Amino acid sequence: MKRLLMIMMLYVTALLVGCDKEPGWETMQLLDEQVAEIRISAFETWDEMNGDPLLSFKDEKAVIAFEEAILAARKKPDDAKRTDPNYDVMVIYAQQSPIHAIKLWLGEEGQESVFSYGFKDWGEDVYVVSAKHTDRMRELILPEGR
Repeated sequence: MKRLLMIMMLYVTALLVGCDKEPGWETMQLLDEQVAEIRISAFETWDEMNGDPLLSFKDEKAVIAFEEAILAARKKPDDAKRTDPNYDVMVIYAQQSPIHAIKLWLGEEGQESVFSYGFKDWGEDVYVVSAKHTDRMRELILPEGR
């Protein structure tokens, strides 16, 4: 009986580990720190982040909207990254933590958007976010949305 129980436990563990690795379910990560500000800059180069922000969001609703979009973005094959991104997104934490650098391909209204980590040495994976999050980001970023 113990042997059968042990085999079943190993089988269930293998199943759960296998499900955890399913493509499309890995999400972007942020630090477990309070996000104080989101800075949006025009994309210029892959080698560094543009330090001249177009927009800076410090109000809680806007910060939460970007934080939710980033954390909801699901990993996809690299073919989603066909052109240069539209924006550099810098996530600034309340504590003296490192800044999270993210590239953003902002989708059209009703379409998905794409994120990737800001520097090649962090990996070249892309993460896709839903049309709902795209529409909210467009409202915040684009002049006609404000």
